[in-house]
Amino acid sequence: MSLFTSHFFLPLAQALPVAESSAESSSAFQQVWEFFSAGGIFMALIVTCSVVAIAVIVFKAVVMRTHLVVPRAAGETLVNSGEYVAAGTTDQFLANLSDSNSPLTRPAMVALGGGHSAQTSARSAAETIAREEVFRLQSGMPVLEVVITIAPLLGLLGTVSGLVSVFSTIGGALEGDADPTLLARGIAMALNTTVAGLAVAVPTVMAHSYFQRKIERLAARIEVILDAGISSYFAALERLEEQHKEDKEDE
Repeated sequence: MSLFTSHFFLPLAQALPVAESSAESSSAFQQVWEFFSAGGIFMALIVTCSVVAIAVIVFKAVVMRTHLVVPRAAGETLVNSGEYVAAGTTDQFLANLSDSNSPLTRPAMVALGGGHSAQTSARSAAETIAREEVFRLQSGMPVLEVVITIAPLLGLLGTVSGLVSVFSTIGGALEGDADPTLLARGIAMALNTTVAGLAVAVPTVMAHSYFQRKIERLAARIEVILDAGISSYFAALERLEEQHKEDKEDE
């Protein structure tokens, strides 16, 4: 009997959890499908919003990495610009900056490689280009703002539309034929779009807030490094001019 049990019932017992797991996954998939299909066109629009939001979030996460916006090597080169000027290697300095094509180095190249003879004009040029670079960093943020706004509204619109349909059906039924269970189920299905809309809007708000704060930090960092680099560059130029004057007076 034990031999029969080990050869028949044991494999059957091992197969039962697999069958139950498969049935549970199929039931879960069916529930998810019913959740989304019950929302109709409004649920489809909310799903579209979620896809757009995910695409923008991934894009921003890739392009806004700190080492791409404010490269450490380029920042150190820019801060030490006065050393290049003192050593007479400004060409190497500009070449090092041009090798790093980033929102930090592009304003620096315009300010220090554009032939500006005065520090004020160089700063003005750098600030103009830096504002443009910060504006570029904002790309995609308006899309997230639109998703944050319309996803809950689509959810609410879907719920209202579903409730209108449910109560119209109940109202058209004969007196005493209305089933409270069906009414509760219809209301629950109508609320699915509100749940979906909020589920899309909440993480999108979090992502938008994170990227907005990061843009502000990166913009402040760019401003500080540009200011230090321009000050060091023109201070070194002034020292060289004074030294040349002193050498001419000694002659």
